[in-house]
Amino acid sequence: MGEVSASLDEEAQPLRARHALLKRLADVVSLPASRINAFERAVTGDLLVEMLRLAAPRERRRVAARLAPLSELPNSLARMLLRDEPEIAGLLIDQCASLTDADLVACARDAGPEHRFLMAGRRGLSEVVTETLFSFGEPACIEAVLRNSTARLSQTGLEGVVGMSRQGPGLCGPLLKRPELRPSSAYVMFWWCGAEDRRTIL
Repeated sequence: MGEVSASLDEEAQPLRARHALLKRLADVVSLPASRINAFERAVTGDLLVEMLRLAAPRERRRVAARLAPLSELPNSLARMLLRDEPEIAGLLIDQCASLTDADLVACARDAGPEHRFLMAGRRGLSEVVTETLFSFGEPACIEAVLRNSTARLSQTGLEGVVGMSRQGPGLCGPLLKRPELRPSSAYVMFWWCGAEDRRTIL
């Protein structure tokens, strides 16, 4: 019995060591700019990426939760975590203020529908990001963007969704609540939207 216990302990040691190293690297990446320069942060971020490639989802989630509130995040680390499983990527999508439009657009293009749906609810989405999300033609994601009062919509993106609403009348209601919608676009939708939405248009 003692031998089995010793064997299990030996197997657990590398796991504990890896967990400790992941935590330490995440702590270093999280240091304020007064204590670590951009080069050191980037190098540490690259090391952390290599470690996370071999880490279990639980460990990756723990690191993502630690890094999400940061105002500075190494690009390599952001790219990797944004393409991870939705519950891991979602921590950054929801909380990480340092993500750029380029980060979000690349994530939308490289990841799947679940990532895009999570992104649709992010605060302060810019026109370029909402246009990218609209371009996939996913009704649930489009509706989530339309219901996101902090998202900014371009006229090009909005007109595209007006066209899509012909095949998906469920988009008419959320569209009619958008302040960017022009009366001319609302009149176009009149012919295929429901009775209540028609009354709103009139």
